[in-house]
Amino acid sequence: FHNQSYDYSNLTASDVDCSDAFWKECTSDYCAKQNAATEHAGKVMSIPYLISAISSPPLGFLVDKIGRRAKIAALASFLLFIVHFTLAVSPASPILPLVGQGIAYSFYAAVIWPSVPLTVEKRYTGTAFGVITSVQNIGLSIFPLIIAAIYSASDNRYIPNVELFFTACAGVGVLLGLILNRLDRRHGGKLNGTTIDEREVDENRDEGDEYFSPLPIS
Repeated sequence: FHNQSYDYSNLTASDVDCSDAFWKECTSDYCAKQNAATEHAGKVMSIPYLISAISSPPLGFLVDKIGRRAKIAALASFLLFIVHFTLAVSPASPILPLVGQGIAYSFYAAVIWPSVPLTVEKRYTGTAFGVITSVQNIGLSIFPLIIAAIYSASDNRYIPNVELFFTACAGVGVLLGLILNRLDRRHGGKLNGTTIDEREVDENRDEGDEYFSPLPIS
């Protein structure tokens, strides 16, 4: 240090760099609290992924037993709608909404991927998985750009506008889930069927029956 004291009249949090030796020394209390807050935030944000890692296998087993895939997909979207709307408008702790997000994600994973062989002819199963993966990766590449634009337009704040965007996306998911259930009823209820119904589907598939497919296969 060149001086015994430094006076910053307009100092803000963005001016302090705790990785710099100067700031780390003269703002030790602030930097300690910042590091503790960052660590705590990381633990909180890991909740959905931890819940998904633990609950996905038993939820997948449950879906194998009860079916109801299209209904669960719609309910998972509705749960995400509640989660993101709560995060957008409520000043309460985000822990409970993030638990709900993890549960919704787990249910989605348990019903979406197993639904492909039930709705697509066996010879096109690989193509269907490829299309789904491609659409997923398109979303993963585009949505961060949209979120960054919303964040910048909201004075570098995620809440509430980013969460309201996620709420709108979840609302679209609910609508698509309702449409999916209607289509499933029209085509024999393959997605909402039970394990016994799936065995009958496999037997019919071997006989060459046609299946409802959401993919435009010619």
